[in-house]
Amino acid sequence: MHVRSSDSRSDLPPPLRPELGLALQGGGAYGAFTWGVLDRLLEERAFRPAAISGASAGAINAAVMVSGLITGGRAKAKAGLEALWRGVGGMALFRMLGTPGVSLQLDLMTRLLSPYQFNPLNINPLRELLGRLIDFDALACKGRRVALFFSATNVRTGAPRIFRETELSVDVLMASSCLPYLHHAVEIDGESYWDGGFSANPPVLPMVLDGRCSTLLLVKLMPAAEEAVPTQAQPIFARMRRLMFDAPLKRDLESLELIQTRLRRTNMRLPRDLVRLQALDIRSIAMPADLLGQEGGKGGAAMIEQMRAAGRNAAEAMLARETQVPG
Repeated sequence: MHVRSSDSRSDLPPPLRPELGLALQGGGAYGAFTWGVLDRLLEERAFRPAAISGASAGAINAAVMVSGLITGGRAKAKAGLEALWRGVGGMALFRMLGTPGVSLQLDLMTRLLSPYQFNPLNINPLRELLGRLIDFDALACKGRRVALFFSATNVRTGAPRIFRETELSVDVLMASSCLPYLHHAVEIDGESYWDGGFSANPPVLPMVLDGRCSTLLLVKLMPAAEEAVPTQAQPIFARMRRLMFDAPLKRDLESLELIQTRLRRTNMRLPRDLVRLQALDIRSIAMPADLLGQEGGKGGAAMIEQMRAAGRNAAEAMLARETQVPG
């Protein structure tokens, strides 16, 4: 394999170019796959995305990574992501997921009781963990900040709200990752919010229309297709949830494709920003479909390590393809 040795902008593969927009899909514990992808990309000196969009676990991964990059460089970003997912894996409920029968009991409980009943104090250990790992002032610091686009879903209207880097807080991240059958709605500015995955997973169009990226790299936690048709109750509901959380991304990508098609057909001289949008290079890394359902078979650290390893392998394979020169 021949690898480009030049560090010039034109010679860098798309995932490492300075105009990179990174879109991180949400998907609960599958977000550990995204950790693996980012962990590998952070080992590339040229990797520094200009903009990142995220929902739920995607937003959390992005906030922890960018906070680390700004305050301590790549080493701190990698350490922050590891602390995040080791912390998640050590949480009591997550440790129990590999125990036989626990997933079924949790499923039954959340169908019969609301989080306002089984968790009236709204205790969520993730809140304290994020407060320790993320420097929100650094994310908003002018001159050093990365453009961030994180989604949450307005409970009253169903519309997405896109939070920018100057608006972020622990509450915003808790809202973006708020699954309504597990946690209370999060109130921000007088409105209640649920998981951003319901409405913008992740918010691709707001980021690419902002005008800062010429390459879009998607990290997808939902497969494009699943061959097996589920016939049991739990797999059916799991598949329904994946379809629901993948629909907003498909909608955004279809809209983007329509915009690009119309721009390519025009004979008019386009302004620079529309030329950029017309030529936007879209790449993706997708979690393998055979990892679906693993949260029911492995608990805590074992599942997270499996997801992380798969993410690193997927990023490694992408970099090998992108840097290979025929000859």
